[in-house]
Amino acid sequence: MNKLSLHFFLVTLLFIVGCPKKPIALPPEISKSFVMLNLSSIEDQYFIDMATNAESKMAFLKAKTLIIIYPLGEFVSNRLPSGFEGNTNFRGATHKVVLTESEINNINENVSNFLAKASCTNNQYKRRYINETDWWLRNGGASQSQSPICNDIRIIMISIDPDREKPRERDNLSYVFYHEAYHSFQHDLTHNCRGPNDLWVIEAAASYFARYSVAMSNGASQKMFVNGILDFALWYANNLGTKLEDPGVAEKGLGALRLMIEKGWLEESRVLDGSLFHDCARVKEFSDSDPKIQYLKDHWYKIENNDGNFEFNLTNGKVPSQNETIKTANYDTNLMELCREHIALNWKSYVKINKKEFNSKGYLFAVVGEDGRCEHGFGPTQKHAFNDCTHWKKENNIIGTCKLYARGEEVVWGVVNGK
Repeated sequence: MNKLSLHFFLVTLLFIVGCPKKPIALPPEISKSFVMLNLSSIEDQYFIDMATNAESKMAFLKAKTLIIIYPLGEFVSNRLPSGFEGNTNFRGATHKVVLTESEINNINENVSNFLAKASCTNNQYKRRYINETDWWLRNGGASQSQSPICNDIRIIMISIDPDREKPRERDNLSYVFYHEAYHSFQHDLTHNCRGPNDLWVIEAAASYFARYSVAMSNGASQKMFVNGILDFALWYANNLGTKLEDPGVAEKGLGALRLMIEKGWLEESRVLDGSLFHDCARVKEFSDSDPKIQYLKDHWYKIENNDGNFEFNLTNGKVPSQNETIKTANYDTNLMELCREHIALNWKSYVKINKKEFNSKGYLFAVVGEDGRCEHGFGPTQKHAFNDCTHWKKENNIIGTCKLYARGEEVVWGVVNGK
């Protein structure tokens, strides 16, 4: 048995057998909701102020959360060290280890003692969590994570590398702290609540709260805050795509949440006080069968930068009514109208590739689905373009037929369809 395996065995044995002569000890409480073990060089008060500020905004406090803040050395590699078998819930980069053996053992003991209070899960899960935490610390793993162990038991781990210790990085560190703290306030993250839009709603709400908290602490106005989040959303849409998915799902979701607020479909206060995540409300209200949600997905990124002032430009977007259902489109008569913005967004790319690679003899096909969503495909021949369109149609589960939209740079949709 090697040294690391022996340590895992001893940690597990200690967890199972326990030590009856030693009472369970936890780090000191820093607020109603948080206990904290801070091994970094950053003063405790910095985190205490944010913790008390964050929880003061919440509608109802439910969970007790252990916050572990630990230091890291210089960045080494984003590849995990060899020798780890199995999966880990933590994600990050590998840094030089600066924690001492005593400090790592201290973290392990605090995690073990805290998990002893978690009645919703079994000893096998607790042992695995402790072992994974130990492995991660010993291999210089970076963390900014919140683990919803139970509805009322959460663990946050935040690593402090040399960059985060710098004063100029405090806004970024504050954002991380507020983001993870907000996750600990979200009631329905455990196994009782699931929906198709969970990822972007959960992450975007945490990002919204965190950016709001940092902006307000810096004395920003509401207008400055909104301008800032739309700036973020637009950048991520332009650089990482317009689907509400990773990469950048939290920042993209800022646009969707803000659009929902501006349309009057969601009260901002429900995001900021966490009540959107009570009693599975966000699953009921963010259903794909609701036409408003499809509207958000199709329009969240339509943001304009007017001399540094960011705002939605939705002049061509039809807002669904409260009781409206998603209508089936008549493909032959409605393609141009329904797909106008989709084609416009991709037309420049098509023209550029058509000139450079197809010698201006390429083809563009488009499809509008029964739910009004559009896709396209292009290539050097009609067959290639049709196959490309069909690929993306299947990829995005669009029900419809790919039809020729343009030959070269000439739009031929009306001609080939007798219009």
